[in-house]
Amino acid sequence: MNPLTPEIKAFIREHLNADPTELALQAKRFPDMPIGFVAQQVKARQRMRRKLPSWVANEELVFPGSLSLEQCSSESAARYRARLLRGTAIADLTGGFGIDAMAFAERFDRVYHIERDTELSRIASLNVEALGKQDAVETVAGDGLEWLASTEASLDAIFVDPARRDRRALKVSALEQCEPNLAAVWDRLLEKSPLVAAKLSPGLDIDALVSTLPCLREIHAISVNDECKELFCIAERGFNAEPRIVCANEREDDKWDRFEFLRSEEKGLEGRYATYSDFLYEPNASIRKAGAFKSLGLTLGLPLLHPRTRFYSSDRLVEAFPGRVFEVLESGELKARTAKRFFPSGAANVIARNAGMDSPAL
Repeated sequence: MNPLTPEIKAFIREHLNADPTELALQAKRFPDMPIGFVAQQVKARQRMRRKLPSWVANEELVFPGSLSLEQCSSESAARYRARLLRGTAIADLTGGFGIDAMAFAERFDRVYHIERDTELSRIASLNVEALGKQDAVETVAGDGLEWLASTEASLDAIFVDPARRDRRALKVSALEQCEPNLAAVWDRLLEKSPLVAAKLSPGLDIDALVSTLPCLREIHAISVNDECKELFCIAERGFNAEPRIVCANEREDDKWDRFEFLRSEEKGLEGRYATYSDFLYEPNASIRKAGAFKSLGLTLGLPLLHPRTRFYSSDRLVEAFPGRVFEVLESGELKARTAKRFFPSGAANVIARNAGMDSPAL
């Protein structure tokens, strides 16, 4: 039964901008209201406004505690990933409270949502019902790998988002430290499904991933608001060629800039370099993470400033550039006297690259 009664929904609506901590301390003022639960819902909805806008707008949906929200996908990233997979049935082995499962339900006829945290699984089940997806999504409370070993379901794809906290609740990112350890179970997953997809930490090295996880077909470096949020890997059983690297940057809601390349091509290219000119270009976070610098420069006809600086420059404006573009107004030596002339107010926004100091020091 959904705990969001009409009275609780009205109370949450009235206190949506309240301080959740202060709200949690007011239990005596509202003896008929489950204040702890209400404060949790208010806090989650405040925190997820940008990440899950349509979920926050839906009063019927239940949100879990803060720790469970930490690693959950944004709606737009979940939709982006779902569009990359195909088939009739998919299993989400690390279901969380269902963001990815709901996105997969738009692409697959059958979605198995497996979550070993019984409370999260219960919340996911409530939300499936609230969204009217009972015919497409089956929720299972249990361990994803154990379910996979025992199921007779025919799967076209498997999705896994390993937990990035250890038993002491400390953040981790290495494959071997996450749960499940994909390095140990990857072959088993490929035996069960022709497609296996994984959402991984953006801090992982792409070359190391390729050497560790067999059959990778593509790796997507996904960035939002110029921050690389994740590496999304897709493996196809029997695939033995070099994987494509896709730099995917969300420009605005559900609209993405994409640039694709091969690592071997990037490593084999001769870099073009030039001194700065009228316009300066900084590639977005997904390109910076994937290291597509020479490939992008060749595609757009833009020379780099330096092998390690990762800026481009030209005397013409490339409006479709996937990143930030600056117009160069003046230049000078890195000295206090120059800075005073350029910035008489004594204030400036700065970016330091290979300057011998970081941005705060500059």
